[in-house]
Amino acid sequence: MATNDDEEETLQKWVEKQLDEEEKAKILVAQLRGEIKKMKRETEDIELIEETTHRDEIEKMKHEAQDMRQIQETIHQYEIKKLKRRGETKDRELEIMKCITKTMQRKIETMKRSKELMKQIDKAERQQIHESYQSKSRKQEIKSDSSSNKKRRNVFTSHDYFYNINVPDDLQSFNINEVLEDNNYLNDNILNCIENYSNQFSTYPIFNKEAMQNGFDQLLANLLNTSNNSTTLKYLNTSALYYLENKFNPNCTFTYKNINIDIDHEEPCLQDFVVCLGNLIPPHVSLSEDSMIEGILQYLTMILAGQRREKIYGFLSNYTHIKFFYLKRKSDSERCGFFQSQELEMFTYSSETLSSIDASTTTENRRKLGVNKDTWKTFINFLTMNTDFYQYKGLKIDPNDDLLGDRYMITKKIGFGTSSMVYLLEKNEDNHSVDDLPHYVMKILKETKYSKCFLNEVKMAKKLKRFNDLNKFHLFFQDILYPLSSDKYLFYEKQLQRTESLSLVQSKQLIDIIHYLYDCRIIHRDVRPRNIMLDPDSNHIKLINFGFAFAFNTDNQGGRMRAIAPRIYATEPIYKLYLRVLAGKDHSYYFYERTFDLICAINIIMAISNRDIDRRISSINKLHDENEIVLKSLQLWKDTKRTNKQYSNLLNLIGKLNFWFPFDGSDESSVSDVSEEQSDRS
Repeated sequence: MATNDDEEETLQKWVEKQLDEEEKAKILVAQLRGEIKKMKRETEDIELIEETTHRDEIEKMKHEAQDMRQIQETIHQYEIKKLKRRGETKDRELEIMKCITKTMQRKIETMKRSKELMKQIDKAERQQIHESYQSKSRKQEIKSDSSSNKKRRNVFTSHDYFYNINVPDDLQSFNINEVLEDNNYLNDNILNCIENYSNQFSTYPIFNKEAMQNGFDQLLANLLNTSNNSTTLKYLNTSALYYLENKFNPNCTFTYKNINIDIDHEEPCLQDFVVCLGNLIPPHVSLSEDSMIEGILQYLTMILAGQRREKIYGFLSNYTHIKFFYLKRKSDSERCGFFQSQELEMFTYSSETLSSIDASTTTENRRKLGVNKDTWKTFINFLTMNTDFYQYKGLKIDPNDDLLGDRYMITKKIGFGTSSMVYLLEKNEDNHSVDDLPHYVMKILKETKYSKCFLNEVKMAKKLKRFNDLNKFHLFFQDILYPLSSDKYLFYEKQLQRTESLSLVQSKQLIDIIHYLYDCRIIHRDVRPRNIMLDPDSNHIKLINFGFAFAFNTDNQGGRMRAIAPRIYATEPIYKLYLRVLAGKDHSYYFYERTFDLICAINIIMAISNRDIDRRISSINKLHDENEIVLKSLQLWKDTKRTNKQYSNLLNLIGKLNFWFPFDGSDESSVSDVSEEQSDRS
């Protein structure tokens, strides 16, 4: 099967050949028309000469023979010759017109074949997308270790034919003008941009995908630039970026204008910031074609599911018409409703008369593009709506936030958690400020019920810094940069590296960090491998993500915390509590031992140093049933305690620490209800 590139190249050569044939035909027609004119002139000259000759002969005959009969015969012969020449001229003109008709028919057939070939290419591309995505989905399902993630993915990948199964029953109509505000931003400057685009569009002899996409890109850039003070959006041409699920590429992507992403090097993280999107199809393809609607709805569904949004808008355009869509999550299920607007005409057409060959031939008309102001007013309204309309809620940001978009570029997504996403920022080439660091790490708050965890991390950082050894703080933890940080996003100085394993020295460093927390009376509650990072500059282990941490005072009495713990590396008592909660026999509250983090750290070190424990943890991570995960994890550490004397002795020593320093209660009441369920665990 030929690739898309081969098909496009073949099409391009074939179209060039047809254009060459058309050019030759035009030359031939011009030559034939010139020949007709020449024949007419020659005929007129001959007729003039013959008329003069015949007049002379007639006069001579009158004078010499006075034979009227001879005169009449001469006139009759002349008329016969004249009619014969006119007949020959008409026959020749008829042959020329037949050639012109055949040439036009070949041109029409060429355009029909081009359209058919484009449809076949579109169909092949759509089929390739289906097959690639189905293959990727099957691989993801095999590798998946989380039932909840698997469930979300199946919302839009559980069927081979998305449109036929999911859309017809749910696809409802809506009037786009009824949901938009009349912003009245269609001014003369914007109309000039649109008219320039329409003039450029009308010059394309046939569909040229690249040229038309480039023209549309320039138009969108001009429209948003002209409406800069009225719009919150930034436009990106993503026709060559397979950033959706690493496989799909909508043509038009819109983000907030304070977001600056290096899409040439880090496409996937763009999916986190999509506000709305659109797709462009060839002019000869109908906006009502099932496969075209299927494509835009699939793209919107992926964004809706990936960002956990309630609603998202998009549009589908074939450059001459446009149709709007939106998806809305149903409150009673993981499914969503599909809505499409009326089809709007972007341009009007008027006939322009071209000069004909002569007065006896039929005049030729050509359609001229004109701007349909009503449609473009609707489109401008769509681009200039307020943030509530777009309902972007993937990350807790708005277009007025200072995310350093004019000074830094997002180059990589380096982490994600229950309450936030983490990105690496790189200084722009034109940013010459000596006060700006080459890189920043930006953690952005998600729109979830875990928002208090994000704010809690700021509190814990301040408490850790107030402890008596600031040098150890900088060695053990990430420092939050002020005044850049806010209650919606945090900035850190450098990027840390993931730790695939722990050396003996690094294991000791981890224990030192836990000791520091112990002295600060802070319990992290989420000590696990993904939260243990390496600072490459100091070659020292650092502990991150203090969203579930809390601090306590021994003066307080009572108080309970909702149970939160790393799923595989927790303590036996909390596993037993989980089993009772899963069986419906207990509430998910736990009195945390002050040495809780220490046991988690010891379990991590044991897993890294013991291959048998590491293998058992790998098998547990592949399970989907929560009850089975807890049971097998509990059994793992019971078996380790029974068979490993050193591990058993360590637990006994830790137990004595708990005896002398009991947990009495939390002084962070605002954190006591920070979560209603266990966070996702690796």
